[in-house]
Amino acid sequence: MTGKGRRPNVLLITCDQWRGDCLSTAGHLQVKTPNADALAAEGVLFKRHYGGAAPCSPARACLYTGLYQMNNRVCRNGTPLDARHGNIALAARSVGYDPTLFGYTD
Repeated sequence: MTGKGRRPNVLLITCDQWRGDCLSTAGHLQVKTPNADALAAEGVLFKRHYGGAAPCSPARACLYTGLYQMNNRVCRNGTPLDARHGNIALAARSVGYDPTLFGYTD
């Protein structure tokens, strides 16, 4: 938090086909990622996070909804989220944040 009563800024980065152990902050000895390392130093770095499904779009759906693939029904790339399910963006909006998505939207 930046001051009394102020909410923290939130930046959620999800990367497609990028191994998390390929960050110098996660212990990789040859790859240098100073900007990602700086973000991780000021925030939270999940060193043992695993995708809830495969391929990438179903995995993102699991992360964003908190539901297993069999419940969120996103079984392949290109399948939109069912509007009946909540997601992290809707939860953020409900408490006053203005979430923005860049990149993949399936």
